[in-house]
Amino acid sequence: MNQRDGSRFWIAPAIWAAVITVLLTAGLARLSWPFVDLYNNFYKATSMSWRQTLGYAFGGGLEYRPLLIIGVKLAHQLVGLRVWFYQALVVFQFAAILAALLWIFQPVSRKRAVAASIALACVVGLHTSRVLFMFAPLNAHAFGVVLLLAAIALALSPSSGVTDWLFLPLTLFALLLLESGGLIVAVTLVLWRMRAPGATGRAVLATLLATAVYLAVRFGLGVQEATSTYTETGLGFDDVSAARLAEIFGSAPWLLWVYNVVASILTVAASEPRAGKYLFVQSLLHGHVPFWMYVHVVSSVVTTGLVVYAWSTSRIADARDRCIAAAGLTVVILGSALGFLYTRDRIALSAGIGYAMLVYVAVGAVLEGRPDGRPLPNQVAAPRRGAGRVLASAAVALITVGWVIRTGECYLQLRDAAWENYQEWTTRYEALGGYTRPQTDVLSMLRTGALAHVPDDPRRDPAWTYTLFEREYERVPD
Repeated sequence: MNQRDGSRFWIAPAIWAAVITVLLTAGLARLSWPFVDLYNNFYKATSMSWRQTLGYAFGGGLEYRPLLIIGVKLAHQLVGLRVWFYQALVVFQFAAILAALLWIFQPVSRKRAVAASIALACVVGLHTSRVLFMFAPLNAHAFGVVLLLAAIALALSPSSGVTDWLFLPLTLFALLLLESGGLIVAVTLVLWRMRAPGATGRAVLATLLATAVYLAVRFGLGVQEATSTYTETGLGFDDVSAARLAEIFGSAPWLLWVYNVVASILTVAASEPRAGKYLFVQSLLHGHVPFWMYVHVVSSVVTTGLVVYAWSTSRIADARDRCIAAAGLTVVILGSALGFLYTRDRIALSAGIGYAMLVYVAVGAVLEGRPDGRPLPNQVAAPRRGAGRVLASAAVALITVGWVIRTGECYLQLRDAAWENYQEWTTRYEALGGYTRPQTDVLSMLRTGALAHVPDDPRRDPAWTYTLFEREYERVPD
C-alpha cells in the first residue's frame, strides 16, 4: 500500500464537507417550488404522453437536452410532486460533487488536507456555484458536474478493461444531458496526453465513439436551428439588448465572443465582472463599495495570485498534481468558452470547479515549501525565497478567512431564494402570468404546496449580514 492509499488525512476535509452539506441542507429545506421554470417543466411532463415526450426530447433544437426532458418525465411518474425527494436529490448531487473532488485530491498530509478544505470552500463560496442549488425538478447543471468529475476520477484511477469502456456511456450520457458534457471529451484527451493512468487509448476511443453517437443522434433526429448572433448580456456596466449589441459590434461578433469568454474567466479568477458587468469598478467610480464586494474580489484575486505564484516559482513534481492541474486548467478555459454568446454567473459553473482544482494544487505546493515539494536549497537566493514563502503563507491565511465567509454567504443566499420563490406564488404571481396559465391540477398542487409554509423574511435579518454577505434584497429597518 502506498502513502496515498494509507493516508487518513482526508478525514478532516471530509468532516468540513459534511458540515457544509448539513448547513446548506438546512437552507435548502426552506425552499418551496419556484413558479415559472418549474411549472413549465412539470406541465410538459404531465401534458405529454411518453411517445410525445420522446419525440419532443430527441427532436429538440438549439438546446439539445433529451435526457433532461426524459428525466423530468420519469421523476414525475415515479414520485410525483413530493418536494422532499427533489430537495434530497439536490443535496445528494452537491454532496457527490464534494466527495468526488475529495477523492480526486486524495490529500496525503496535514498541509494537503488544509489545501483540500480551502478548495472545497472555494467551490461552495464561488457565486458561479449557486446554480447547484437551483430548485428545479432535475438540476442538470449539478448532474453535469458530477459526470465531469466522475470522468476525471476514472482518468486518475488505475486502468482496467471495464473502466476504460465506462467512458463511453459516461460521455454519451453527459452530452445528451447538457451541452457542457463536451468538457469530458476535452479533459479525457488532455489527461491522455498527460499519461494519466486511467486515460488510456481505449478510454479515448470510447469517448470519441460516444461523441460520434451523440453527433449522429443530434443531427439525425434534432431540428437544426440557427443560433442568434447576439443575445442580451452584460457589457461594461450595464445589460445590453441584442439589438444594441448588433449596433455596437456590427459584422464582428467575435469581439463580443472574446469579451464574454474573458468575462467568464475573470468572474472566477477575480469575482469581477458579474454576468459581464463590472460592478466592483462601477462601485469604485461611484465612491461606495459594499464590504462584501471587497471580500469577494480580494479573496478571489489573492487566491488567483497564489496560483500564479505557485506555478511561477517552480514546477509541480508530483504526477497526480500535474494531471489535476491540467484537468483544472482545461475546464477553466473551455468551461468559460461555453459562454461565448452571452455570459451569466451560472455559465462559469464548470470553470469554477476547474479553478478549485488549481487552487488545491497551488495551496498544497505553497504550504509544503517549494511548489514541487522539495526542500529549499541553501543558496544566496534562499532568504528571498523565504520571504516569498512568508507572504504566500499569509495569503493562504487570508484566503481561508475569505472563503469561509463566502461559504456562510451561500446559506444566506438560500434564505433569500426561499423568499423569492414564495414571492413568485404571492405578490408576483399575477405579474408572472399565474392566472393566465392553464389552471391544471399540477399548477394547483404546486401553489398549494408552496403556500403551505411561509419562509422567514430575510429583509429583517441582522444588519451585519447585509454588510458581510451579498444579499438579494434590501434590508427593512427594525
